[in-house]
Amino acid sequence: MDVELAVADRSETSQTTFRRSWSRSTRSRQVFIITGGLIVAVFLVAAIAPGLLTSHNPNALYVGPPSAGPSAQHLLGTDELGRDFYARVVYGARPSLLMSVIIVAIGAALGTVVGVTAGLFGGWLDEVLMRIVDLFLSLPGFVLALALAAALGRGERSVVIALSVVWWPGYARLFRGMVLGMKHRLHVESARALGAGHFRIARKHMLPFMWGQLNARVTQDLGYALVNVAGLSFVGLGAQPPASEWGSLLQSGLQYVATAWWLTLFPGLAITLWTVGIAMLGDGLSGFIRGEREAGERD
Repeated sequence: MDVELAVADRSETSQTTFRRSWSRSTRSRQVFIITGGLIVAVFLVAAIAPGLLTSHNPNALYVGPPSAGPSAQHLLGTDELGRDFYARVVYGARPSLLMSVIIVAIGAALGTVVGVTAGLFGGWLDEVLMRIVDLFLSLPGFVLALALAAALGRGERSVVIALSVVWWPGYARLFRGMVLGMKHRLHVESARALGAGHFRIARKHMLPFMWGQLNARVTQDLGYALVNVAGLSFVGLGAQPPASEWGSLLQSGLQYVATAWWLTLFPGLAITLWTVGIAMLGDGLSGFIRGEREAGERD
């Protein structure tokens, strides 16, 4: 009897400790999600409706003195052609974020299809697909994208194609592992015994359990994709002048860094803020999903 009481007390203490830890981690995740969400929301407004944030035309010449520093009239100064630099940074959100979203969407969709197919069918198909994935993962991603973009020619389309080609293998590897982990669970085995095909098993009995992991991964990748987009634009392979894309703004302002520091500071700051904001949002969502799963398993 005493042993049973001791075990019960220990179990109750463990449950109490877990609840307190869960409460603290939940508050921390909420802070990350709210802070990251606010940062991301501001950038989304700039991308979707830049006219709400500035009344200047980003390509209008000599709206102010050339290479003038930040002032009340021009919050982020002007560039070498007298264009309002705040307007150019705000309007630069649209091509930068749009390319990032397209790259991650293509990579996630293609990688998910390849990974789920390889994990479900197995055998020679799994071997062939995974060797292709290994080939891509063995090469430096940015260097491969650089070579592809250079071969395709300058422009935003080349950047999207090049980065999409190197982005999907990570998703394929991730989802193959998840499928292999779920392949022999009871509900999947039951569906297979009842005659469900591979497509139905994947759609009905596997993918619903993967959405949380996919959302967290996609959210974090949006920041990494933007850095790569800006990198390719910085070396002259992405958006071309007079486009207001953050990487191209960095590249064009580099030659004036000693005399017009704001031309490189503010595009770099925009890239940093977006990356930090989306990383905080993704980290918060990932932690929330992981915590919910741990809580469910503990219950």
